[in-house]
Amino acid sequence: MSIRFFIVIITFILSAGAVKNSYADDTIPQSSNNNTDTTVYIRAIEIHGNVTTRSEVLNQFITFKVGDELDLTALTAARINLVKTHLYDKVDIFPNMREDGAYVFIILKEAVRQSISYGGEYGTHKYGERNLWWSVHLDAGLSNFRGRLEDISGGVSFWEHRGVRASWHKPLLSTPYFIGAAAAVAVYPDEWLTIDYRDISARVTAGRYIGKYSHISISAIPIQRCRSWTNDLARIAPLPDIYEAFGVAGFVNDLRSSRFDPRSGWFLRNEIRTNRLYYDLTEPFVQYRNDFRFYQPMLFDDVAALRLSMTLRDRDAGHYHRLLYGDAGHIRGYSQKELGWDFVTNSSILMSVKYHKPIWKSHPVKVPLINAVYTGVQKISYRIDAALIADYARLYGDPHGALIFKGPMQDAAGLGGGMRVVFPEIRQSGCIDLVYGRHDKISENGDRKGYTWKPVLHVYFDIFY
Repeated sequence: MSIRFFIVIITFILSAGAVKNSYADDTIPQSSNNNTDTTVYIRAIEIHGNVTTRSEVLNQFITFKVGDELDLTALTAARINLVKTHLYDKVDIFPNMREDGAYVFIILKEAVRQSISYGGEYGTHKYGERNLWWSVHLDAGLSNFRGRLEDISGGVSFWEHRGVRASWHKPLLSTPYFIGAAAAVAVYPDEWLTIDYRDISARVTAGRYIGKYSHISISAIPIQRCRSWTNDLARIAPLPDIYEAFGVAGFVNDLRSSRFDPRSGWFLRNEIRTNRLYYDLTEPFVQYRNDFRFYQPMLFDDVAALRLSMTLRDRDAGHYHRLLYGDAGHIRGYSQKELGWDFVTNSSILMSVKYHKPIWKSHPVKVPLINAVYTGVQKISYRIDAALIADYARLYGDPHGALIFKGPMQDAAGLGGGMRVVFPEIRQSGCIDLVYGRHDKISENGDRKGYTWKPVLHVYFDIFY
């Protein structure tokens, strides 16, 4: 053996102690250097930057091993696999060619595992009257729990809307399947009726990943809703509790560039649910709903986001399950659940366009104790976006009205703008939108006489569209 070979071996041994994972094998065939055989074998794999994920889990995404013939397509496939886990902000895989073969380096930068959000919402109606009420929400989540790709999250709400919630998601490693569970308790007032609610719900889910971008799932969701009048009707006509159990089947395609603040790609969710698993005081029905989102990069780092959603039912589900729209999660320019009270609504079409334009980006700065909350984050920056907003919705009384365009119909539109502050390093954002909703002018005798546009302010965290 040459002196150069001993130097390489000593260098490799010394460097192995400074990396998280290192694999080598001296029993594999030697790479050939003659002109007729160009076969190169992988002599070692070194992984830098992996702190949380367990080695046996990480190896499932690496499509090559020590002793394999070097194949650049396998290195590319492994990089794509690791990127799609969303565990890492940066993944680099490259070979270092040496006399005895290829030493493959995998350089990883872990993404933020924690998600912490806090904020509030308000309603402009309570018990059928104009009455401003507030609710505050605190939520936290941890991804890659125990280094096994599990996700756990929980949250609390208080003030007028009070509740506790928790969820858990676990992939069954070495298989394409996953399971999940969730539970929640909430107490809140009705916006338009003199009724208080107390909901207790749970969810059990099982599913399967299909390829790299899709998955299917089935869920069972039992719900108990307790209702009580806020006036003397509580003694005269007490409201019975409502028990239901929904079965849900869903199919998801996710080809967005990122789960947080996507810059390109698209997302599609299809869901069929029914309460025929169990129902007592409600009407049995089957409902189909889809949610399509498309992100188009534009000039100057601008992004246009499109959202389309449709809901259809097989029959009239009754007033208890009427569709109610309004607020930032549905159509802006209206108060929460303000739309859908003219008649019992059973189908709908929702469209939304939002154009984001970055107008300011700060330099990363050190924030004391930020690493104590968000592991691996030493500096933080922010970006301010301006946005143009256009929302539109049509609600139908007919279960198939959104397809045949018949039956009682109510439409609504919102036009406005907003500002968004994005913190990329910790994957958080805050939004404030001022949107004018189109309202009918009603004469004294009840006739409609044109439209008026009224402004509504929406403040929320994270990105709906």
